[in-house]
Amino acid sequence: MRTPSHITKFDDHLHGGFIKPSAVLIAGSCGSGKTNLCMQSLFNAAKQGERCAYVSMLSESQDKVTRSLSAFSFYDKEQIKNNLNIYSISSDVVAKGDFAIFEYLNENVLKKKPSRVVIDTINILEDIESTFDERPFYKCELRSFIQNLLQEFDENDILLMATCEIPATDIHSSLWPYMFDTVVLLGTENGEQRPYRYMEIIKERGSDFTMGKHRFNITDDGIVL
Repeated sequence: MRTPSHITKFDDHLHGGFIKPSAVLIAGSCGSGKTNLCMQSLFNAAKQGERCAYVSMLSESQDKVTRSLSAFSFYDKEQIKNNLNIYSISSDVVAKGDFAIFEYLNENVLKKKPSRVVIDTINILEDIESTFDERPFYKCELRSFIQNLLQEFDENDILLMATCEIPATDIHSSLWPYMFDTVVLLGTENGEQRPYRYMEIIKERGSDFTMGKHRFNITDDGIVL
């Protein structure tokens, strides 16, 4: 099953949109447009009647999450009341370990049965220090934990989009892209006259896609390719 990204021309490059359910990694360095892309997708999907959720891993309030988005045309405060729920996982929950994070997501996010969820930013999970039985959480366990987390969303028929702070130069050496079905990289390059933003689909498991670096701008309407 395909579901649209709701990003101008992005679905053409995805040959019809994202596969649902699946896990999509939106990677790039700070300021590359990852959160903008995800929120644009969520708000536009919510306007089409989808139940959506945004999960901040940065202990941010709802006001802080939406403050910078209010200038975009896709922002719609009414959708936050209707089809778009915003959650914030505090550093205290992360500090309590892997089970506490699973518990929070199940009790707050998954029980609402959303069709589309964003986790921003998933790198925070690298900071887990303990397990539910209060023993140290070893870095070698992170991959298994993430795979179990992604399976939870897949079994609930959810399109999961997760942002990840990965510079373009590190995308092929990072652990994160290997665990996701689709990987989209946002970056910048120097053009003949000035730098430009680009989007590159690194992989989309089970589907073809348009290869190459696709230029985009961030306008009042959001990301436009």
